[in-house]
Amino acid sequence: MTTNQLTTAIANMLTEHFSNIPIHPATGTASPDPDSKGIAYRMLSAQLTRERSDRFVQSHAFEIRWLDVENIPATLPDELFEALETINVEGTPYRATELRWETENNTPRMLVYYTMRTTKVSESATTMQHLEQRPTTLKAANE
Repeated sequence: MTTNQLTTAIANMLTEHFSNIPIHPATGTASPDPDSKGIAYRMLSAQLTRERSDRFVQSHAFEIRWLDVENIPATLPDELFEALETINVEGTPYRATELRWETENNTPRMLVYYTMRTTKVSESATTMQHLEQRPTTLKAANE
């Protein structure tokens, strides 16, 4: 699974659960436009850690911001928890490992973390077709 697929799945879940609210990727500015309304999302980090030669742990952190700080619905944290607890990426459900609601500089945000284990499918090695054996003599026997 790519980070783009995960980001798209989050955007789709937000759009599905908040159909009457504008959903858009964050612009990257530290403070959003005060006239902005809706929900902005962005990936904060992505990490791939090798556990064994063929097993990896993928970790992704996302930030979801409510842009209208003057009008925060009381049910917003619960609605975001429900929308993002489990997302569907191309038919496979992924459950968040952590969902955290907090306020930063008077702007409410939710941090969502997804962690998954993946296995790299190794290519099958070509097997030996034929082993040629030759008779050998022991050096001690010849002396």
